[in-house]
Amino acid sequence: MISLHKWYPFVFPKEYDVKAIASEKRIERLQNEYDQEVKAQKVRNAIDEYDLELYNKKARQNTIELEMFSNRKKFDVFV
Repeated sequence: MISLHKWYPFVFPKEYDVKAIASEKRIERLQNEYDQEVKAQKVRNAIDEYDLELYNKKARQNTIELEMFSNRKKFDVFV
């Protein structure tokens, strides 16, 4: 006679190690938080680079405008 457990063995789970499960969940949570922080830092760096680029363009535009006005004054003196 074929017994039921020979062909369909029962697998009983081991006792749950609560500390191991908690540490695995904590590791997953911390890894997700770290990944999100890395993405956020990349976005912050990109924004800072764009801010610096805009600042440099605005400063360059201001210096060109100041040079234009200063040149006019010099031309007025010569006239």
